[in-house]
Amino acid sequence: MLLGLLAALAFAPIFWLTVPQRWRRETLTAASLVALGCYDYRLVPLLLIVCTALVLLMRAAAARRGRARLLPTALGLAGLAALFFWNKLAGHGSSVLASQGALVFLGVSYLVVKASGALIDVHRGAIEPGGFREVAAWITFLPAYPSGPMETLPYFRSQWPTFDRARAFGGLERILFGLVKSLLVAYYLGLWAAPIIAAPQQFRRTTLLLALYASSLRFYFDFAGYSDIAIGLSAVFGYDISENFDRPFLRRNLVQLWQNWHITLTRWLRTYLFVPVSRRILRRTGARGDRVAIAAGQIVAMTVCGLWHGVAWNFIVWGLLHAVGLIWVGVVARDLGRRLPPGLTTWWRRSAVGYGLGTVLTFNYFSLAIIFVAVDVRSALHYLARLFVP
Repeated sequence: MLLGLLAALAFAPIFWLTVPQRWRRETLTAASLVALGCYDYRLVPLLLIVCTALVLLMRAAAARRGRARLLPTALGLAGLAALFFWNKLAGHGSSVLASQGALVFLGVSYLVVKASGALIDVHRGAIEPGGFREVAAWITFLPAYPSGPMETLPYFRSQWPTFDRARAFGGLERILFGLVKSLLVAYYLGLWAAPIIAAPQQFRRTTLLLALYASSLRFYFDFAGYSDIAIGLSAVFGYDISENFDRPFLRRNLVQLWQNWHITLTRWLRTYLFVPVSRRILRRTGARGDRVAIAAGQIVAMTVCGLWHGVAWNFIVWGLLHAVGLIWVGVVARDLGRRLPPGLTTWWRRSAVGYGLGTVLTFNYFSLAIIFVAVDVRSALHYLARLFVP
């Protein structure tokens, strides 16, 4: 990663000094493809094929009306799903972070999510289909390609590479912070926690719990660090990219945590899964079915979120655990709050003590669930049994 980052930073002054403004976007596309090809030459034809197919399918959907739009959209989504599952199942292991490797093709999970979102938006008539150069620039944009943040096509097409000294220097500062988070803080947290998670029978319960805390923080600093690097490198090349994390572990409940954790993915899950599923149920049941609608939407969204991280039972369990936590906040706690004394409910929602307790409980729930990301289901259950069973 460091070598590629240094090469990108070395290319930046050459890019700004030699490339005419009208060719900057296409130059970045070509440079991104060259860099990705150096990592894995198979990515170049894969990306060109996906971009071409996406443009053709979006245009086919936009040219049709009503139900006739369904065929090109369904074909595109089926193809993207097949690419995703083939890539995950054909790999040597499941990966949730760019630094963990073990994927057949780098960045395919992000590619599939971005492309499917654009295809659905065209199907809905929400956006206009893009041309090949525009779509290729968006899909292949190297700073955000392997690990996000995931920008939408309309947001990306609204920008053009323009040099701004303050933005560029701010980007360099952001890259430095990202490197510290990912290569130092996350690395040493993982280095300490890994042997404990691998052999829990050798350690005390307090150490087992601390290892889960360290794992949660490790995932945060690793992922947030990569997002910082992507945002910073994008700024160096003249693009403003969305924030992806906003102090998620300082949130008082799981809903707020997920609203501030991997923000661009959470937005995609909400837009294309939770909202359509819950609205469909509400249309059939009316207001009386809001509990079922919320629960079904969360289960679908978080199950897909788990599978997106890895096609294995441990990721499905992890997703379902978070669905249960989100349902608790969005349904059970809401209904419970209506039945409790108003003074108690107000105290819990507004007091610093209530906020602190909620934050601690949320972080603990997230950390207990993280074991299902780190190991398989049997090992995770064994770990939790060592932690809780006398």
